[in-house]
Amino acid sequence: MTGNRSPLRLMRAALFAAVCVVLSATGHASQTAHRVPLGSLLTAFALTCGLAWVFGGRRRGAWSIGTGLLAVQGALHLTFAGARGHHGGGHGGGASLADALPTPGMTGAHLLAAAVCGLWLACGEAALFRLARTAFVPLRPPLTAVRLPLAPRPPRPVPRSRADQPTRGAVLARARTRRGPPVLAVPHHVVKALGAHA
Repeated sequence: MTGNRSPLRLMRAALFAAVCVVLSATGHASQTAHRVPLGSLLTAFALTCGLAWVFGGRRRGAWSIGTGLLAVQGALHLTFAGARGHHGGGHGGGASLADALPTPGMTGAHLLAAAVCGLWLACGEAALFRLARTAFVPLRPPLTAVRLPLAPRPPRPVPRSRADQPTRGAVLARARTRRGPPVLAVPHHVVKALGAHA
């Protein structure tokens, strides 16, 4: 629904990823009694944000959103289970099959996280943006009262005095009016020489 270069699209993707990862990690940790490591949270956030940005380019139907949310919750479960097997003393440095298979409680926690994320996509963004607009309404008058300095204006031309102003169509009192072709300035001895030859 927003362009590839729109900062709003990235902000929406980041907000969705934060809600999705926090809900999923909280549900996952409540079923295992182990905290999810920060590195796994950051990895999950980056992957979820990237997917949300890619799929946020156009409006999606309810089925595609539901399927996508279930797939994301499955991927987050595997990410968190793998981190627990790696950091929590699992054999071989990775998650075992028992860690990867969700218990009924774990499945319920991830399904609940998917449902809340679906509600967030349906209503939460609009509510958050309404709340943000409401929160910024008191700030609008002070922000509009602050004015940035304007660029300096170019200097105005100084009006000329009457003596400096050109006269258009006016006849000057001391001017001579001459009619005929202009007189050539020829040296006097040349004129005499020309007259002698004539």
